[in-house]
Amino acid sequence: MGGMGDAEAQRYWDANAGAVTFSHPLPFDWLTELPKQARILDFGCGYGRTLAELRDAGWRCCVGVDRSREMIARGHRDHPQLDLRHSTQTQLSEPDGAFDAAILFAVLTTIPDDAQQLAVMAELARLLKPGGLLLVSDVGLQQDARHAERYRRGFERHGVYGVWDREDGGVFRHHSAERLATLLQRFDVIAERNLETRTMSGGVVTAIQILGRRR
Repeated sequence: MGGMGDAEAQRYWDANAGAVTFSHPLPFDWLTELPKQARILDFGCGYGRTLAELRDAGWRCCVGVDRSREMIARGHRDHPQLDLRHSTQTQLSEPDGAFDAAILFAVLTTIPDDAQQLAVMAELARLLKPGGLLLVSDVGLQQDARHAERYRRGFERHGVYGVWDREDGGVFRHHSAERLATLLQRFDVIAERNLETRTMSGGVVTAIQILGRRR
């Protein structure tokens, strides 16, 4: 399947690190069982927005990792109190079961490749303790005519429906319910909901939020 390679994707996010704003909201009502001393991983943390919100709410044992060096640099400037780490590897140097919870916010949409998506989910399953929580927020297939045309063109180029190309060179993926179920096969889904949110360019999309528990 087509799409950006790792190095190209890193260059894309490095180039856009100072200009984008991420806005998927944290569903704090889903985190009530999580003690404040819980160790939380934000995988694909960007500039640390969600970790800053978690810290403000009392969760202090948090780690954020991202492949974009410039995103992490922005995070260090904006939130110097956070533990934000640059890593170009999917597999982290943390031991098995190192975290009580993990956050994956608008990350799968930036990974168009099937195998790479599955590798991320396998690593999160490894890093979470049995019974640990995984909070996913991502974008499902949109129903409007503009996105239908994007998906049609993307399918012609990449061979997967839901993958599409932004005008600035970025390659993104929106997901069917069946695809998300495949990605979450190591988790029991305990909550799910749809909501409207803003894209990084300010458009409105329907997002899917899922709370899973590591089997």
